[in-house]
Amino acid sequence: MYLKKHSAVIAHHSMAIVGGFFGIYALLNRSETFGSSETANLIFMIAAGLGGSMAEFLIRFCAMWVYIGGIVFATLIARCFRDRDFRYAAVIIDIVACLILARIPADTDPVLALYPMFFAAAVQWLAFTQADGFSSSTVFSTNNVRQCFSGLTEYICDRDPKQLARFRFFGGTLICFHAGVIYAWFCMKTWELKSIYACIPLAVWGGIATWLNRRGKQPDTIKDIP
Repeated sequence: MYLKKHSAVIAHHSMAIVGGFFGIYALLNRSETFGSSETANLIFMIAAGLGGSMAEFLIRFCAMWVYIGGIVFATLIARCFRDRDFRYAAVIIDIVACLILARIPADTDPVLALYPMFFAAAVQWLAFTQADGFSSSTVFSTNNVRQCFSGLTEYICDRDPKQLARFRFFGGTLICFHAGVIYAWFCMKTWELKSIYACIPLAVWGGIATWLNRRGKQPDTIKDIP
C-alpha cells in the first residue's frame, strides 16, 4: 500500500540519486565543470568572450545549445506523445549518456566532454520535475535546499502539516541526491572515468520505479506549494 501510494515520490527520489552521481562525476573528473545546469557555463562563456578566448567561448556556446536542445527535445516529446510517459525517454537517454561518457578520453576539453551530460540532464530535469504535488529538480539542489528549510521553518512557526510534508519531500530529494554523490565517490576511487558505468543500474532502477508508478496510477498533477 505504501509503495503504491508513494510510487511517484519513489521514482522521483530514485532519479535524484542519478542526478547526484552525474554531479560529482562531472565535477571531479572534468576540471570542476558542473554538467547538470547552465549557470556556471553561461558565466564562463561570457567571461571567455570578453577575455578574447574564442575557442573556449565557442565550446561553451555550443554546450549552451546542447542543453537547450535537451530542453526543446523533452518539451516536444511531451507534447507529441501526451498519452505516453516520457520519463522513460529520460531514463534511456541517461543510460546512453553514461555509455558515451565512459568512452571520452581524459584529456578532452572538460566542457566538450560533458556534452552528453548537458543534454541528458536537461531532459531529466523536465521529465522528473515534480511528484506528490511538489516541483523539484533531480539534477541540482539549490531550490531543493530552499524548499526544504523554508518548509521546516514554516512548520515550526505554524505547525502546518502541509509544510511538514514539504520538508520531508524536499529533504528526501536532498538525501537521495547526496546518496548518489557518496556512491559515485567510492566508484570513482576504483574505476575513475569508467565509474560512470556504475550509474547505469541507478538509471535502470529509476526506470523500474517509474514503471511501477505508471502501472499504479497516472503521474501526479503539479500543485506547487510556495
